[in-house]
Amino acid sequence: MATFVTRAQWGARAPLEVSGTITPQQGGVVIHHVDAVKVAEAHHTDCAAQVRSIQNFHMDANGWSDIAYSHLACVHGSLFEGRGEYVRTAAQGTTQGNDDWYAVCALTGGTGGDYDVITPELIDAIRYGITRLRSSGGAAPAITGHRDHHSTTCPGNLYAHVVTGAVNPVGGPLPYPGVSFRQPPSLAHASVATWQLRMNSAHGYSLTVDGRYGPGSDAACRSFQSRKALTVDGVVGPATWNAAFAPS
Repeated sequence: MATFVTRAQWGARAPLEVSGTITPQQGGVVIHHVDAVKVAEAHHTDCAAQVRSIQNFHMDANGWSDIAYSHLACVHGSLFEGRGEYVRTAAQGTTQGNDDWYAVCALTGGTGGDYDVITPELIDAIRYGITRLRSSGGAAPAITGHRDHHSTTCPGNLYAHVVTGAVNPVGGPLPYPGVSFRQPPSLAHASVATWQLRMNSAHGYSLTVDGRYGPGSDAACRSFQSRKALTVDGVVGPATWNAAFAPS
């Protein structure tokens, strides 16, 4: 089990404002990383200072009321308390993203083959953060990456661990997000992008990964449902979602 580090323990500044105007039951948890360059601390004794530095940047440079994230996870297996449960984030880059989704940030970074080592301890800490946000914060089951909400490469190499369900605390495939995708009209939801990427990477489709369930996604869904002997209705509900994310 990951070690939980409270705000007092890592030396957090007091927030300038706390907003509890959120609806996490409509979203879930978004996974982030710090940067497109390697940032993981070699020694755990330096991680608290890194979290303080992130908070200072968010408050002093960005003008935000606090560190942006709900929690932060390090490669050594600690989960640092951020804004915490039932507090609106500033991490997703969209109003709806911050209203409906919590944020867990890994203290990692990099790109492609030059990425920090994603340790088992890091994955365990991320899972612990998601568990807290679900059990104590009312988060819906959906898990997405920052890139599903905003034009960014975040969370880098961690995104593969989101799509495979590796960060899901209960194990198994990525959980059904609790929202059925259908059209018309075209549904816009962050988990649509996660599903679109899975359909491309695991099932050979060529969907535009834009988070919008339009005619192209509907056609792919119907084709996939036919291949899997599911009811062909163009609706990504629990059965179609689970089939898409089942181990290949």
